[in-house]
Amino acid sequence: MILVVSIVVSVAVALLRGGRFSSLLRLPLRWGILAVAAFTVQAFFIYQAPARKVLGTWGWQELLFAGSHLLLLAAVWANRQLPGMRWIGMGLLLNLVVMVANGGWMPITPEALTQVGHTSLVPSLAPGTRVASSKSILLPRQETTLWFLSDVLILARPFPVPSVFSVGDVLIALGVFLLVQSAMLSYRK
Repeated sequence: MILVVSIVVSVAVALLRGGRFSSLLRLPLRWGILAVAAFTVQAFFIYQAPARKVLGTWGWQELLFAGSHLLLLAAVWANRQLPGMRWIGMGLLLNLVVMVANGGWMPITPEALTQVGHTSLVPSLAPGTRVASSKSILLPRQETTLWFLSDVLILARPFPVPSVFSVGDVLIALGVFLLVQSAMLSYRK
């Protein structure tokens, strides 16, 4: 959710600075089909994967989900000359590393999920439970490999959209902000 918020904020700031939304359409992206394919795979797994998984096991779902991140990284690499893409790439890489280290999904602690009021998204707070409509899996901090790269940053109420996110997500959001600002403002007339 934090990435959607960052896109909306990035566009709003660019518009306030005199940028044009139509300029985003002229952004010279290469290998964009890879990103579309990756997001399609991720959407499928985020919304269709089972609610519970066996900890420590890798199935075809986890392999394809990790593979989709590799597609995104390839698309970012192809566009690395664009402002913000290197930040996006670093964030994607950090997220991929922590997910691979923890069975293919992004770890989040039950406490963090409770703090933002999203416990209705899980049938139980048992380790290994997938969080509905997300890339996250519940894991206690002491059982999470590279816990500091997992979803540990919290924006709770009164923030309008309470969220838990990772350091990688912050880097991606920074990269998106820089990319959107550059694209929307560089084509001003």
